Amino acid sequence: MEIKEYLKENFPEMKKALERLVRIPSVSAEREGKYPFGAECGKVLEEFLKLCEENGFKGTNYDYYAGSTDFSEEGEPELGILAHLDVVPVTEKDWNFPPFEVTEKDGRLYGRGCMDDKGAVIASLFAMKAVRECGYSLKKNVRLIAGCAEETGSEDIKEYMKRAKMPKAVFTPDAEYPIISTEKGMIRFEFGGSFDCSQIESLSGGTVVNAVPSEVSAVLKGNFELPERDGIERRFENGKTVILCKGKSAHASTPEHGINAFTKLFEYLLKADIGGTDRSMLESLLGLFPDGETNAKSLGLDVTDESGGTTCVFSVLEYKDGKLCCKADMRFPVSLTKAEAEKKIGEAAERNGLKLISAAGSEPHRADKNSDFVRALLKVYSETTGKEGYCKSIGGGTYVHNIEGGVAFGMEIEGEDNNIHGADEWIGSDNMVTSAEIFAKAIIEYCGK
Repeated sequence: MEIKEYLKENFPEMKKALERLVRIPSVSAEREGKYPFGAECGKVLEEFLKLCEENGFKGTNYDYYAGSTDFSEEGEPELGILAHLDVVPVTEKDWNFPPFEVTEKDGRLYGRGCMDDKGAVIASLFAMKAVRECGYSLKKNVRLIAGCAEETGSEDIKEYMKRAKMPKAVFTPDAEYPIISTEKGMIRFEFGGSFDCSQIESLSGGTVVNAVPSEVSAVLKGNFELPERDGIERRFENGKTVILCKGKSAHASTPEHGINAFTKLFEYLLKADIGGTDRSMLESLLGLFPDGETNAKSLGLDVTDESGGTTCVFSVLEYKDGKLCCKADMRFPVSLTKAEAEKKIGEAAERNGLKLISAAGSEPHRADKNSDFVRALLKVYSETTGKEGYCKSIGGGTYVHNIEGGVAFGMEIEGEDNNIHGADEWIGSDNMVTSAEIFAKAIIEYCGK
């Protein structure tokens, strides 16, 4: 039987297997006894290992950090498929379908994790099963690795690598097609200073460091007659002026798609003739992050290369009792290093009367686009889908960011919004089958020769 025919015939079994994983609300949590990421993540790993055994593969539990199964019990695996079993939390009132059940409607499977990343786990497992059941023999072994903490920093993979060797070729079906081979570096930094403001009582806003802030506020001491502007509301309360400024949110990797409510507010306040130390503080902040600038030019880090350009977003701020504390997120291309970027940020902060408090992040990740491994994946993708196979760069980080030579390969289809991390997350039934076919053929192409 052909791979495609086998998978179509066995789609009901794939769906049942997915249902078993989705019904477990495996949001990574604090350690509970033997479970490093909480009991639910422990339960979903146990269920995954049961599915492996039921489908004829031996499972291995790495102290509940991750689990794996090999195609063969002989030989070290040379190909690794890396997916994860943990999911992000849900707000049930926002869902039209039960989040921890699989609901099939109009060719879609709805449920938390259906796309990210339990559907990928099942597609990968059934890809291995299809290779075996359709009679293919492999010269190289392949391992499916299922982690339990991708959504909270990938400590699972760090622990896995203390206990087992990572295969030399790894792809993760935890992003999008065709292939993501380059991922920018990232720095999240905190900066601030002390300012004895006489007119600004407080500034605050921003909820997460990796997003353009969409709503921020300021409280001024006294009643200020301020001009009207779209997206800015003013009101007087108990002898104070409260200002609410609205922008547009966007991810830190694409801040040009947003409108930064903070920098918009700073410009507005300066035009309102705020003076003294208050003005100095606003000018210092705009000196680092001019309104509308998203390329880090004012930090001296406006760099563009084959992986794209630097992006930076000023995302969180609190000013209260004379203390200013701010956070920002930068994504930088492969021609920069984290140390170079951090040095420039510190120098720019000093020039503007501020101080860099802390910085943490990761170096860029780049895999060889011309390797036999990448060429094999692109060949299979093109032959199976009829679409062009190519490599691309992103500003975000994937599950293989810290794995040498690793690439992201599926399962999202370009231009399709699967509501990942949102309400009514879904995967197309056809995509589930096609992805399993792609993975099966990739295993044959890379491991069968």
